[in-house]
Amino acid sequence: MPLDGIIKSRYEAGYPSDFNLSPPVSRGADAEIFSAGARLRDWARYLAKNSAIFKAVLDSRVAKGVGTGLRYEPMVRDRKGELLPKLNDAIRRMHRQWSDAADVTGELAREEVERLAWRDWDTVGEVFARRVYRGRTRTSLGFQLQLISSELVPYGWVDGANAQMGIERDEWGKPRRVFVYPYQPQSVIGHFNLPSLVPKAIDAEQICHLRRQEELNATRGVTLFHAVIFRASDVAEYQQSHRRAARASANLFASINRDMDFDPGESEHPEGANATTDQRELNLLDLQILDFLKQGESVNFHAPAHPNQNAVEFVNQELRQFAAACRVAFSWIAYVFDRAYAAQRTELVHAWELIGEDRGQFIRDFAKPCLYIDPLKTALLEGRLPARELRRADPNTLFDVRIEGPVMPQIDPGKDKAAAKIDQEMGWESRQGNIRRFGREPGQVDAEIESDNPRFYPALSQPDASLDKQKDEERNEEDDA
Repeated sequence: MPLDGIIKSRYEAGYPSDFNLSPPVSRGADAEIFSAGARLRDWARYLAKNSAIFKAVLDSRVAKGVGTGLRYEPMVRDRKGELLPKLNDAIRRMHRQWSDAADVTGELAREEVERLAWRDWDTVGEVFARRVYRGRTRTSLGFQLQLISSELVPYGWVDGANAQMGIERDEWGKPRRVFVYPYQPQSVIGHFNLPSLVPKAIDAEQICHLRRQEELNATRGVTLFHAVIFRASDVAEYQQSHRRAARASANLFASINRDMDFDPGESEHPEGANATTDQRELNLLDLQILDFLKQGESVNFHAPAHPNQNAVEFVNQELRQFAAACRVAFSWIAYVFDRAYAAQRTELVHAWELIGEDRGQFIRDFAKPCLYIDPLKTALLEGRLPARELRRADPNTLFDVRIEGPVMPQIDPGKDKAAAKIDQEMGWESRQGNIRRFGREPGQVDAEIESDNPRFYPALSQPDASLDKQKDEERNEEDDA
């Protein structure tokens, strides 16, 4: 190829010039997190406690991602593929009872564990959880969970060739052991008589690691705010200067100015002609001070203007960029709802897609294995589920579950319910699915309807042949037993 052809076909961005500077050298994910991870984590924790913008983002994401707690619907089936209501109800009751004290301290319910884990996952990019079996009691399962913060797994711990950043892996990259500090040095008030700070190696099978991974081959997670920390700090400082200027304007003050021809000897002093010191106080509440002005003096009232009359729009534009980088809607953190229905709906749907994506990872990597499957395995080992129903169950479906979080808010409830009705009539969604769609539990709704007067539910008053058939089968099984 001739030289001019090579020049024309090249990527211009790959060649530096006076107007196109070379980018910084990119290192591996672990190398960058090793050098900057601790500082990013400290910044994220600080701003999460002191920045209103960060707090608004975290509150919105936790409320939309977890809310009052995820809903777990067991889906165990028999070998014919039909659901087993009695076994699913027993699993649901067991799980609800275990959820009252899910962590090792016995103080946090499962819902609180979910919220704290999601919040730490967003703030520092990762959270660890240790599976602990503490022994069964008459009323509670022996399984509990211990949440471990990122600071307890040191970035700088290297033990041998396969242990990097506190996690030891095999030749394929699968975690073997996790090195965990017994306590966090910064959280201890007194350091007397404490053991030496040496991490303890814990089998990776006992550890659940939920992390936000932005690059391939990243051992540790990175904070959600890694790209907007400086932007949030700048916006906070800008808002602080704006508040100070507004406060100065509200606290009106004044001063006495003296002209060039001011001569104190020729002026009459309010305290006498021989007075040499000026002890007047300018009290704006006492306008008689104007009577004490000397010749050549005047009062000047100071009213500082705001830094920028377009400050509100500037901050809103910055918040829009901040919200886009943090995977939330601008209106969730700014509480601006003065736009058209179409704009609000588009923003809500787009932001909810991002929340649903993150919730999917949270359920897959943390909620399902640690908060459902492990308690269910323990219940099976301890014999807390009905054996007769377990014999009917297909073993491949014992851990099938439908986990859902908060549903998308309704801007127009009438249109959303009409769409749900069409989905059910067309067979695109079940009645139970629509009940969950509006944030309710099907079992509880059915129990309340059954105990209520049937004349209030004309749509459900028609006899269901499938339900009658199911009841007949249950009676025949009981007679056979």
